[in-house]
Amino acid sequence: MRVLVTGHKGYIGSKLYSRLVELGHHVTGIDLKDGEDIIDCLPDEDYDYVFHLAAIPRVGFSVEKPSYTLKQNVYATSVLLEWSYHHKVKRVIFSSSAAVLGNGHGPDSPYGLHKLLSEQECKLYSRLYGLDTVCLRYYNVFSQDQEYGGSYSTVISAWMEMLRRGLPLRIDGDGTQSRDFIHVDDIVSANIFAMNYPNKFNSACFDVGTGNALSLNDVKELVKKNNKVDFTYGNAREGDIHSSIADTTRLKNLGWSAIIDTKKAILDCFKI
Repeated sequence: MRVLVTGHKGYIGSKLYSRLVELGHHVTGIDLKDGEDIIDCLPDEDYDYVFHLAAIPRVGFSVEKPSYTLKQNVYATSVLLEWSYHHKVKRVIFSSSAAVLGNGHGPDSPYGLHKLLSEQECKLYSRLYGLDTVCLRYYNVFSQDQEYGGSYSTVISAWMEMLRRGLPLRIDGDGTQSRDFIHVDDIVSANIFAMNYPNKFNSACFDVGTGNALSLNDVKELVKKNNKVDFTYGNAREGDIHSSIADTTRLKNLGWSAIIDTKKAILDCFKI
């Protein structure tokens, strides 16, 4: 298969790109890190599948610079969808986010709104132009090699870095906020599943998580099992979601579910 991966040098995109190459696909990547902007650098050739991961996936940054992130997250997606339609792409697999749901009543940040707008345009392209699209709403993705300060940086990567430096670990808020933490290898698996699924998705949106949540205080206790460390508490972050858990029923019914044990994987992250 001929496959295009946008954002192929990012945290998730790089792992997906490598896996697709391992599977024997002809894979092309495009990434802002190479100075290649989707808005004006899409290739002039046809592809079977497109994985669209390129974005600025930082809630805080979107709060500070909403119009710039809208351009990179929404307008760039629109350009890609139009290109995909004209280049006879079989399916676009769009990397969305649990941020579209906020605390249950819709987006609480520009980033969440941007992802929701792109989901809606994916639906429009499926209905109006017949372009098959599927939206995967990632929950909190992590792994041992997650870069601190990167676009997908989580509390787990931040705490790993602070632990390496011998610094106290910071909790923003009271620690009761909860997240559905999912290992990056499961995210890659979900994307491959979405590519190989034999039927039309017709712009369906799926939560991609484990269906279980841990509070930051729960993660704190896991960290303390193997480390002596101090914790400090600060103010809750603006635009932050208090509770987030995936509804995995629909994706399970199609045949995919996460397989990596979250608590074990988090424990492995803090064997530093």
